[in-house]
Amino acid sequence: MAKHNTSTLASAGNTSRWSGLLDELKDADVFLDPAQVLQHLVKLVQGAVPDHAAGIFLRDEETLTTQGQVTDLFDQDMNVGEGAVQGALRNSASFVISSLPTGPRMGTIPHGTGTQMVVSFRVSPRVRGALILRSREANAYTEKDGEALAAFAAQASPAIDSALIHQKVLQEGGSEAERDLVMAHEIMARLIPQKSPRIPGFEVASINIPAKIVGGDLLDYIVLPDDHFGFLVADASGNGVPSALLMTGFRALFRGLIKIDINIRSVFRNANQQLVESTAAHQFVSAFYAALDATTGRLIYVNGGHVPPLLLRVGQPERKLDMGGPVLGVLAAASYHEDSVVLRPGDVLIFYSDGLSEAESPAGEAFGEEKIIQTVEKNRDQPAEVICAALRDESEEFVGSNRRDDLTICVLKVL
Repeated sequence: MAKHNTSTLASAGNTSRWSGLLDELKDADVFLDPAQVLQHLVKLVQGAVPDHAAGIFLRDEETLTTQGQVTDLFDQDMNVGEGAVQGALRNSASFVISSLPTGPRMGTIPHGTGTQMVVSFRVSPRVRGALILRSREANAYTEKDGEALAAFAAQASPAIDSALIHQKVLQEGGSEAERDLVMAHEIMARLIPQKSPRIPGFEVASINIPAKIVGGDLLDYIVLPDDHFGFLVADASGNGVPSALLMTGFRALFRGLIKIDINIRSVFRNANQQLVESTAAHQFVSAFYAALDATTGRLIYVNGGHVPPLLLRVGQPERKLDMGGPVLGVLAAASYHEDSVVLRPGDVLIFYSDGLSEAESPAGEAFGEEKIIQTVEKNRDQPAEVICAALRDESEEFVGSNRRDDLTICVLKVL
């Protein structure tokens, strides 16, 4: 499988076939039903390449459901080998070009001669998408094709997102309060980054799933000067609307402070004092923040009463990043301390909320650190995206329908 295929057998002029897609997309009617939106997008792509099979699929990481629309040519092969839809939806590259797998279910496509292109995109923080194209010809797609369709998918995402929001409003009910909750859910979801930062030498992947319509977990990436990147994971007390409002204010407060003060301990002290002054006695925030120097691999962090992230290094016991101080918003005179670690190739660092470690099975057993470590070790050689998804899947299977707390996971892997 190749991320970029620039075979000279594919005509460079073929990219002109996509030239009208963006214009057609802008001129298209607005649909409020997700199925209609997907069907329209597939028709646009099929109009450019009528002899190719095409499909577009969505995966909701909150409800773990998949939906999609395909052309007639696509149906019989949609779950074969590397072309399986679930595999396509897990791709983290912007596009992947590969040969179609050989086998008895390849239909009318001759064995070993087909080409597939998977274009991955994000519709919203919780919904990922995949546009899949297939040709009977070998070397049918080039890097330019992938770039053109990636741009098309990115432009189409807002239309898909709007239809999904409309669908959710209808499903939740017609009262004004219910509609407001749905919109609050969407606003909170947009505070969570839709894309992980691209850091040379590192892989980053994350998941955020609220337990209720709105949640109080926060995950944020902060791009800093000189190849420095900030990672913020926080959890507001309680859940639902009150914790969501508290977390919205905390995010704005922390971002404002970290932009003007590079001293992490000072930022935590100031954030703590402001929360003490502005929140009720029963409200508080646990927070972990780390600044990564991508050039040296040095990670400086402060832990404010949050579940300690786990650093897993080959051949060594796990290390908990627990240096810091108490939760924010309770003790006005609290002080905070920082620590640092130099990350090495092969290291895997897991940031998470207690919605992962304290998730309970129907029998009342906690998921716990041991299961987190076992899951990571089992998938250590996989990309960060796969490790993150494995932690989510293992915890979902463990709790069943018993999830009561927001779930946030972030995986930082050193290449």
